Amino acid sequence: MRCAPVFLFAVLLHSGCGATVGSGVGGQELVRRPLDSALAEILDQAQQSLSEGDVAGASDRYSSLVAAHPDDPWLAVLYQETRYRFAQGLRENEADLLVENLRGSYREKAEASPTAMNLLLAARSETDSYAALYLAERAIALDPGFAWGRYARAYALSRLGKMEAAKSAVEQAIKLDAGLLPAWRLLAWLRSRAGERDAAIVTWSAWLDAVEGDPRISAAARSEAIGDLGVLLVRAKRHEEAMLLLDAALSDEMEVPELISRSSSVLAAAASEAGALEEALAALRVARASDPEELLFVVQEALLQERLTPHSVAAHAAWNEVIEQTQGATNISALLQRTRAEAHLAEIKQGASSEVEASD
Repeated sequence: MRCAPVFLFAVLLHSGCGATVGSGVGGQELVRRPLDSALAEILDQAQQSLSEGDVAGASDRYSSLVAAHPDDPWLAVLYQETRYRFAQGLRENEADLLVENLRGSYREKAEASPTAMNLLLAARSETDSYAALYLAERAIALDPGFAWGRYARAYALSRLGKMEAAKSAVEQAIKLDAGLLPAWRLLAWLRSRAGERDAAIVTWSAWLDAVEGDPRISAAARSEAIGDLGVLLVRAKRHEEAMLLLDAALSDEMEVPELISRSSSVLAAAASEAGALEEALAALRVARASDPEELLFVVQEALLQERLTPHSVAAHAAWNEVIEQTQGATNISALLQRTRAEAHLAEIKQGASSEVEASD
């Protein structure tokens, strides 16, 4: 089943007390705004419904909020995302048909009533990046001060690989609305891609702080951002910070296997670089339990076993597992790992022979 673009177009919203967190776009800081308690309660109920698999219940709640607040893009987007969730669990052809029908209905509504809001929702539903860009630019032409429209344009540009243009567009969105957290999240990702590691770390940290406890943010979305930040911290050799961040995330109620495996793998790398090899091995085993088919995790475990106890039985067994998993493999990556395993097994055998000779 092809993924609806709306799920990739991440919506991660603001909460908390009125305050600012240092991030930086031309002196503009990320603004946190209070969330109305009554609205927060309904949003929390909707999120709870989603976590329990009750998509219909969540959809009903978001629909009622959209009816009460028809000019609020945040709520319209949440309702739109939930409508796409009905595709989950359907057979592939049925899911594809639902996605296409939703895309068509949003586009038809935008053409019949071309408001900035309708064009935004149509852009978010488009599978064609050029069509999404076209619709976002029409929304901006109607309302140049519509920050969501500029964010939609930035996202479409990023999908097209035009990263510098996307970064410029998302910064324009932030200047119009410093509380537009989807824009800040996209900026953090773009800064990461551009190699602006330190700026990306600051932006990810500020974003995570701003969305803490927000009922509109899923645990999966927050965990994905934590994983991204963890990778950057490891690359910056800030291993202790990465370990604290990822260990706390894994101690929380993380339920998505691919996020558990990714965060655990990054935690293992951070712990390994910090010299905490036993902790690294424990984290890697969590990653492997979440994704037993991932060859890289087996290789990482073998390397850790070698560092802990060179030429050990455990290291030998781990490298043998790499050999078993790559049996009959044809792709270059797997073949390289197999060659690596063979070399390490030869070294272990030679090391064992040397030890025997020395004892004689």
